[in-house]
Amino acid sequence: MGLRDVEDAFNRYIFDEVPVRLLYLPQMKLLERDSLKRLYQPHIDHITEADLNHPIDRSAAIGGKIREQLKYGILSHRWLSLEPSFQDIMSGKTLDGPGWDKLREFCRVANKVYGVELVWSDTCCIDKTSSSELDESLRCMFRWYRNAHICIAYLAETTSIDQFHNDEWFTRGWTLRELLAPRKIRFFRKDWIPLTNYTIDKDRPAADQPILDIITEVTGISSQDLQAFVPGPFQVDTRMVWAADRKTTRSEDVAYSLMGIFDVSIPIAYGEGAQRAFFRLVEAIMQVSNEPGVLNWAGKPAQIHRLSTAFPSAPACYLGHPHYDRSLATDEKREFALTNRGLRIQLLVIPIDLVTTLIPPATSIQDRATFRCNAFKMNGLTIEGPSFPVLERTGTNRYAYSLGIINYAMIQGESKDPVLPKSCIAYLLVRLKGTRSFAKIVLSVCNDWKKVETKTFIAFNLPQDYTVAKRNLLTTVWI
Repeated sequence: MGLRDVEDAFNRYIFDEVPVRLLYLPQMKLLERDSLKRLYQPHIDHITEADLNHPIDRSAAIGGKIREQLKYGILSHRWLSLEPSFQDIMSGKTLDGPGWDKLREFCRVANKVYGVELVWSDTCCIDKTSSSELDESLRCMFRWYRNAHICIAYLAETTSIDQFHNDEWFTRGWTLRELLAPRKIRFFRKDWIPLTNYTIDKDRPAADQPILDIITEVTGISSQDLQAFVPGPFQVDTRMVWAADRKTTRSEDVAYSLMGIFDVSIPIAYGEGAQRAFFRLVEAIMQVSNEPGVLNWAGKPAQIHRLSTAFPSAPACYLGHPHYDRSLATDEKREFALTNRGLRIQLLVIPIDLVTTLIPPATSIQDRATFRCNAFKMNGLTIEGPSFPVLERTGTNRYAYSLGIINYAMIQGESKDPVLPKSCIAYLLVRLKGTRSFAKIVLSVCNDWKKVETKTFIAFNLPQDYTVAKRNLLTTVWI
């Protein structure tokens, strides 16, 4: 019997941190977690106090020793024809074909080059007839790639790094996670020759690895994020852009493939549709995020929540987003809450006046409008939208407009006044003015501000680096 805390950590690692099953190379046999535990228990029992001589963090030393014993390789790839299935491996069947050849080469490289006797591939290590196992796999896969001893990325269309622009591996939704999650990754070309002379392709300074420059150019992901990516619900606008042009076979996978990147979890529900899945992803991010980046989008809203237009329909809504000062300090948590009236959120609401000239024939719907903001002395703020209400045919306007600024912060101290950075980002908000005759009928259900769909982002600069606004402009709205 080994050390108690080592045994507890080993159990947690087996059942929480590694895949449901792994392929054991000496026997080419799939082992589930219970079998893995029995196989590696003797190695864990031999860990002694002398092995854990860490001056600061004993738990880190235990984790390191466990990972040394139970290490596995993981494959990142695009599916080819005749891929081996879970049922094929369980029955002992072996066939020929591109998929089988790929599995054999992956196993060979993982064992001979990286010394692992356990490997994982999504083709044959998941029982896809089990909905519960598939659900767990999709939710946990980021962590599985994260914990792998080595991730082997096979680029089936590439013979040199200059061809990365044309390889489909860089255009798929799931491979974004497989690029960011692993701590150690090695790229192989179509003939299974390494694309670099390094044993690991992202553990050296970027200046020493030209491959990182190429990947940054192809994906838009900085070398810092490539080498030391930290999952979590921050820099949401930037990270959504990484996924904006990627494709998935199932439309819902656009959202599901991003769970690990933002460190959130949503139930898997194939058949719900791409917009509903992405809506739930963004809602999950809002529940744990304190940054305005999740709000920094424009374009088509998701057509899911009948009373809300505050949720983007796809990652592409974040393309071209304006940048803002992420260092602006705040001492209170921003609240985002979805209710039956819409998304409840506090925005800095600044009234603006419509100054668009009526062009005959007068119309109640236009795709471009110009506004004046007296508070910030802006006279020509032109906003484009696919269509939003501007003028009545009588030449009058029933609608009140405001800017809802999203990237404000609160001054630390008793006054808690909102402070604006030099570069502001806002939504265009609209609501009925509610004249006496009309308000009695509709004001109770129509008086809430609504976010107007716009083609472009609304961003403007203030004269000062920071501007303190009045507290009464901070308004709780349902959009």
